[in-house]
Amino acid sequence: MGSVNFNMISSGSRGNSTLIWDDETLLIIDFGITIKRFRERIESLGIQHRDFSLFVSHEHSDHSRGVGMMRKHHSLDIYSRELTLEAMGITDGFGIRDSLAIGNFYVKAVSVSHDAADPVGYVIESGKSKITVISDLGQVSEGLINEAKNSDILAFEANHDIDMLKNGSYPYHLKRRILSDHGHLSNEQSAEAISSMAGPNSRIILTHLSQENNTQDSALNTVKSYLVNRGINYSSIECASQTIGSALHTLQID
Repeated sequence: MGSVNFNMISSGSRGNSTLIWDDETLLIIDFGITIKRFRERIESLGIQHRDFSLFVSHEHSDHSRGVGMMRKHHSLDIYSRELTLEAMGITDGFGIRDSLAIGNFYVKAVSVSHDAADPVGYVIESGKSKITVISDLGQVSEGLINEAKNSDILAFEANHDIDMLKNGSYPYHLKRRILSDHGHLSNEQSAEAISSMAGPNSRIILTHLSQENNTQDSALNTVKSYLVNRGINYSSIECASQTIGSALHTLQID
């Protein structure tokens, strides 16, 4: 029986990167980390792949700062929207308007609302499995909800607690940016969106938590309460962190 694996190396404003792989193919979503950290993680997971496909969600440094160094040391193809590749100064990447197949994976780029050149989230399917990785967005469209609905793994942003952000030390212009429709999702916004996307088999992973304006307890309690109060079933829920990332998840695809 075939399987697909998922592990988030890091999630937050200081760096993001996610691994999705089977026996043949390794997909990397974002590379805002060091090569050292990447190598340590794939070694600990026993991943032997030599060629990688890297998908970048947008050009902000916490999602892309390690891409240049990665290219110097590893053979990899880089995919993103053309405006994102241009913003990163990459001239030999592959533009992805909608979707493409790599190995046994079918990867779809879905537009999101964020203050970047042409930001996207990714929905990845293989066999019967569906994985969604979305962060850095200020509002959630119906199109995004429809694409991510009933994902087996739903990695989705819960960036801030609104009261912590409003009463915190950030300058006004930064608070306004985060709270805008092109900023980041609050725990409440995340909960509402997840309630429309989660299915009974969904493993929910809350991502990109602010270290200053959120806590794991606040994010988990807000989303859990919202789902429970509406009778929405799901398989599990966790928070991905900056230092540890997420748990290792394996999905059977046959």
